[in-house]
Amino acid sequence: MKEKSIIKKTTLIHNYSKLEAWLYDTIANRASNLQLYFFEQGNLTNIFAEVHERYVLDVGCGGGQTAIRLKEIYPHLSITGIDLSELMIARARKRTQRKGFVLKFQIADAQALPFPDESFDVVYSLGSVKHWPDPLLGIAECWRVLKQGGELLLTDNISDATREQVIRFYEIAGFPKLFKKPVTSIMYKRMFRPACPMETYYQIARQLKMPLGTVSQLQFMPTFLFRTQKPLSSF
Repeated sequence: MKEKSIIKKTTLIHNYSKLEAWLYDTIANRASNLQLYFFEQGNLTNIFAEVHERYVLDVGCGGGQTAIRLKEIYPHLSITGIDLSELMIARARKRTQRKGFVLKFQIADAQALPFPDESFDVVYSLGSVKHWPDPLLGIAECWRVLKQGGELLLTDNISDATREQVIRFYEIAGFPKLFKKPVTSIMYKRMFRPACPMETYYQIARQLKMPLGTVSQLQFMPTFLFRTQKPLSSF
């Protein structure tokens, strides 16, 4: 039986208001533990630590916190971040200047990445996929710009998360314990329930003919993990 396509044929046009940009920026500032946790769970830390130049793409980089943190830990990485929000890219560039780092940030659509095929050794996206109207198209773009043998890691919320998993997410992120109950309740309703279910990502991996085992759910976490290596060509 042929699997029904989930392509939506839509364009990502949303740009954050100043309040939204500030909110997402603030959350990202507090979630550095969570960002590193996903890299560790996705077995990327050893790859980043190998001391030779790697070209890395951060899709939906927001205010640049993750890219900057990676550059602090692994200065040999050549990192490019893209985001559709002008405000977020401006914040990322200011942060980079203050640190004195050399990072590239540009305004771009995750569903139409402005890079040639096979441009990057690592492509990752943390918490951005839920904003893509067509996640299949966005993930296909990430796959397109990834080199053969390159590493892909995507993670974001899922709608079939339990409240207990959302609490675990909050605790690993290191958010204030005082606000755990009200904030996790809001997160559950606003950030998780409207997201896609796990099955969506299993289906995307099948439609893009990605290696078996690409999609998983981290234990006790309300997120999908889309983690794989792009196969080398057999030709």
